[in-house]
Amino acid sequence: MIDIRIEGQSLDLASDTAFSLETFNPLFDMSEIQGARVYPFTVPSTPRNRRILGYFYDPKVGYDNRRYRAEKYLFGEQIERGFIRIIEVNEKGFSLYYTHNLGEIFFDLQKTRLNEMLDLGSEPVPASPAVNPSLTDAGTKYFFPSVINPSFYGNNTTVSYSGTVNNWNGSAFLPNARVPMIYLKWLFNRFAQLANFRFAGDFFTDPTLSRLLLFNQYALDGATTLSYTNHLPAMTMPELILNLRLLFNLYLEFDPWNRILTADFAKDIISTQHVIDWTNKAFPNHTKIPELINRLDLGYEIDSNDLLMNPVPADFDKYITPETSLNQGGSILPVRSRFSTLNTDATSGLAKIQQAGISVNNKDSSQSGSPKLLFWNGVISGVPTATNQYGNVRLAWHGANNLVDRYWSNYEAMRESTFLVKKIVHLTPGDLARFSFRQKVHIRGVNYLVGSIKASIIMDRQTVLCEVELYKV
Repeated sequence: MIDIRIEGQSLDLASDTAFSLETFNPLFDMSEIQGARVYPFTVPSTPRNRRILGYFYDPKVGYDNRRYRAEKYLFGEQIERGFIRIIEVNEKGFSLYYTHNLGEIFFDLQKTRLNEMLDLGSEPVPASPAVNPSLTDAGTKYFFPSVINPSFYGNNTTVSYSGTVNNWNGSAFLPNARVPMIYLKWLFNRFAQLANFRFAGDFFTDPTLSRLLLFNQYALDGATTLSYTNHLPAMTMPELILNLRLLFNLYLEFDPWNRILTADFAKDIISTQHVIDWTNKAFPNHTKIPELINRLDLGYEIDSNDLLMNPVPADFDKYITPETSLNQGGSILPVRSRFSTLNTDATSGLAKIQQAGISVNNKDSSQSGSPKLLFWNGVISGVPTATNQYGNVRLAWHGANNLVDRYWSNYEAMRESTFLVKKIVHLTPGDLARFSFRQKVHIRGVNYLVGSIKASIIMDRQTVLCEVELYKV
């Protein structure tokens, strides 16, 4: 029996009600995060349905609720929840569609760029910024790490400048070229407050990645107000999240009802030991398809305006899976994050860049540069320091502690050896309710990750016929 509840109230349904529910594993799509897809369905025009759906058929009534909270139950098991919208209504009934509403999950802030989000706030320019703010203090919004940049003021030779941004003399920062670097952890916390949202998962609690700063070159020269937007990249929050995903190979899972994004590491999903046995639920026949996109091309957008990245140093150049007998003849999957980083000066140990900054004292302030990340290292040898590395994580594609070995190696191995199996399985409502794409499934001696499930939900049928796409692991 199907039960569709709108704002907690059950709709009247026709005896032949049926619909398809399609869900997707976020592990297998690098370009976007797909919510569940339910194809349009109809409900009859009954007094109860007209009341629940706001009497929208009445020409005198406006469309007051454009996003109804919805739950779908099958024989008492909750198989999906999200939102329902009205497509159209006539004298016979309502045509509806179901959505996770991921395109509006941050409401009015969904499409606002971070560098235009004035609600993030501002404060008076600090006269004496802290040299070593606490990483655990909720009030820590930014850091002032020293960064070598002899080109910050371009051709302007009238400004007193040492060649180092945020130059600390042991007791204070020198007055020119002070640039606050926004603390990524604070940005997520502040955005969560504004959007009535919550961020959770291993990415947000990882002690190393919790040190990430957003590098920028917007100086406080001549300013009396520190506006946080001036020091943020020209990307929306969904774009920021997606580009972090492409750097650290994140597994992103949205809960639209509770307004939570959980970001964990894909490497942990691939290596999970949580396996459920579907052998007795699967039809014996299947379609098997070789995985032809079996090599990775990992990289980030290099800032061509940074002269130290032209040509690209070997460690920061893109990584391509070597061709072997296992993957020979396959295609390459390009993965590009907009986030890159800075090189490190071998002598001082400081991050370094050679690019004009943004300042009222710099007539060459025309390039804001591409988004970059640095790790706050703390005060080292008396100098506030942020670089491309902290501990055993380095924001590079080659060399020691690189991103490939840390976050992508088992995903790369899986792409090399996997194949796709399309199969029909019979699941119970309980199976659907408890299934998670974080699980592996076992069928006749082989373990798989589920790429997608398309379930045919029929009113009085307790067994659910499902078309599944399975990737061997």
